[in-house]
Amino acid sequence: MRPVDVVTAGALEGSRPADSLLVWAWRGGQLVLDEPLDVVDWSFGDSAGGSVKIGQQVSLTVADPRGVLGAWRFDDALGVGGTELQIIYRVGGAGAINYGKFRITGNEPVEVVDWREIDEYGLDVPDSQLGPHRRKKAIVTAAVKLTAVDLTINPDRDKLEAPESPALAATYLTEVQRLLVNHFPVVVEAGVADAAIPRTTVYDRERLEAVQDILARRNARYRMGGDGELRVYPRISAPVWRVEPEKGMVSVSRKQVLDKLYNRWVVSGKDSGDGKPVTAVVSIDTGPLRFGGDHGRAQEFYTSDMIETYGQALAYGIQLRDEFLSSIAVEFEVETTPRPELQGGDWIDVGYPLTAGHVAYFPCQIVGISRSGAKVPAGTRITVQCSYNDMITALGRTEWAQYLTAGTPELIWDRMPSTWGRLPDLTWDDLP
Repeated sequence: MRPVDVVTAGALEGSRPADSLLVWAWRGGQLVLDEPLDVVDWSFGDSAGGSVKIGQQVSLTVADPRGVLGAWRFDDALGVGGTELQIIYRVGGAGAINYGKFRITGNEPVEVVDWREIDEYGLDVPDSQLGPHRRKKAIVTAAVKLTAVDLTINPDRDKLEAPESPALAATYLTEVQRLLVNHFPVVVEAGVADAAIPRTTVYDRERLEAVQDILARRNARYRMGGDGELRVYPRISAPVWRVEPEKGMVSVSRKQVLDKLYNRWVVSGKDSGDGKPVTAVVSIDTGPLRFGGDHGRAQEFYTSDMIETYGQALAYGIQLRDEFLSSIAVEFEVETTPRPELQGGDWIDVGYPLTAGHVAYFPCQIVGISRSGAKVPAGTRITVQCSYNDMITALGRTEWAQYLTAGTPELIWDRMPSTWGRLPDLTWDDLP
């Protein structure tokens, strides 16, 4: 989450005057325009995940009444030859949040040319149809469409020219700093543990992918901060905000998809001795996804020459099944009032109103954010993922809480629904 002062945090939770954007153009540490850009329309996107290299994207439409901001040369003020946009989000009635720094990746002028007659005394063109002292002048009015992405675009373009290995006595985090030293500072957030990195590690060509792989081994990810720094954060952390009906939430919806809901893993290799095939099969045997149950039969196949025994095949099949079960998630789409401080990768609690009239709270991770607006920012649309197991637990706690009005513990136990059977670890002390 982007840093927010106390006054601004309070304004974000309540009613406030209209928010606004302030956008400056920089190159080489110097302003390239004396005034901030006149942004008339904009949209921001922010995504997070293990395979996401460049998380934040920006699209802006900038007013250009004099027709001077459409780029011809790469080093023009808003050209793609190195200009960066510093975006500041001003919260109405409070402070400002450094939203981030972005490199321009596209400049597309939309120009309208209007030829108008003007007076020019002293001009005498024989046989002119305009009459004496008159000529036509081109009046150009324009807007410029800009696209930009966060500064991870720079190390992504900066490839490793030869394979590299870690420096002597290097750790995972010092290697991240070394690989990115020419691009921006690295800030490590609380909760990320460091360790010595194996010297056998080899980075091939993709600098940013090497950083991703290093951090994945520490159960961490990266994202750009508001001041142009790369921030390393733990993949799982405490929620930074709770969004619920009538308290910042505009709407919430959810969806399920059948795709990739496997329930059996078939792992194959070749015996190291006689070269004959070895195969192990691992299934989900209980629950709604059990193999052969109502969900049906859905196999995923994996083959590798590195698997040389049945024991290796079985162990890897169990690993694939357990990783799958721990990664099953339900996706929610949440629309909220403008929340500029939230970033992809943040954890939030989502309050979901149930048809029974109660609200269930789900711990979710933000995997995508979209923001848009004209002069005035509109709302924030957030895509979050909640662990299937966490969702079932939260639903069970909500059902359990409904029986608090029954009176004595004995009456509550007598009326407890079958949900209790799915929550053997829930005790009286866990009541909301």
